[in-house]
Amino acid sequence: MHNYKQRILVFLLTWFLIFSACADKNATTKPITTEDGVKKMKWNGWNDAYQITNATTQVIVVPAIGRIMFYGFKDGVNILWNDPQTFGRTLPQDLTSVRSWTNFGGDKVWPTGQNDFPKINGMAWPPDPYFDGAPHTIKVLADGVEITSPVSEFCGAQSVREIRLAEEGSRLTIRQIIKKIKQAKILSVEPIRYTIWNVTQVNSPDQTLFNLNANSKFPNGYIMMSQNGASNFSVEGQTGIFIPSASSDQKAGADSDKWLAAIIDDVVIGEFFTYTPGETFPDGGCSAEVYTCPSYTELELLSATKLLRIGESIEFTIAWELDKLPATAITAAEKRAAAVAWLNSK
Repeated sequence: MHNYKQRILVFLLTWFLIFSACADKNATTKPITTEDGVKKMKWNGWNDAYQITNATTQVIVVPAIGRIMFYGFKDGVNILWNDPQTFGRTLPQDLTSVRSWTNFGGDKVWPTGQNDFPKINGMAWPPDPYFDGAPHTIKVLADGVEITSPVSEFCGAQSVREIRLAEEGSRLTIRQIIKKIKQAKILSVEPIRYTIWNVTQVNSPDQTLFNLNANSKFPNGYIMMSQNGASNFSVEGQTGIFIPSASSDQKAGADSDKWLAAIIDDVVIGEFFTYTPGETFPDGGCSAEVYTCPSYTELELLSATKLLRIGESIEFTIAWELDKLPATAITAAEKRAAAVAWLNSK
């Protein structure tokens, strides 16, 4: 009888171990879930950062300051410029009291042209803090996140940005919407002409590249927007080449109709968008602008403008991609040729 009980116990134990092994095997082979591709993490002093990854690419979004702060290959460096002195910081709770700009870096949007800042915000600078620096709410998606700004007390609108990383490769699609929720603080500025002004701060590149519009409204296909920099802008075919200055700020714009890019060491970042001829764009018709200073460069994409009343919205979807230049591309001209060929193939 005793041996019989032992055999029963051994039999049950054996089946338990087999079942457990099968369960473990199933657990390790489960399909990718949201938790595998999108993870909440602590990053550079912020406790609520979100990491989005696939096999080759990493993106980090920090909703506490409402922006993308990291974009790059997993085995490479961050293409986006960050100011380490701002790590872990947030804006004060009373955003209407903000009178100085906390330049965190990374990528964010502004809701109007800079020329309209004084009449809408009551000051020429800084930008509207409800869009640039305020805490955003976050929703986790299967392949990314959605961040939503608070409603601005200045312009009465808010932004919603869906940030999605492709299953393979580096393509990051950013669907951006600005919604008009209420009247502006200064009623006399209504109705406001909104734009989705995308500002991406990248580490200082060797060169930035404009896709020049073959049917440009500008005599040379571009305009200089600063007193400095004209000598650093040149044209090759349908490509504008803008070289950053190590000693001064400079800015240029164009009515580009496909992409804007920068070459940083041996990596190209391309920002792709759809351009609609005949629409009204900020700054005399610019859909793409580049600002450079000794510390970093801004790639800026601008949507067409639109008058919004309460309940209406404007939408502008862009996409980023990275490309590793071939080892044979050594000189600036060789890198540029390889980059332009890749950009035009997209």
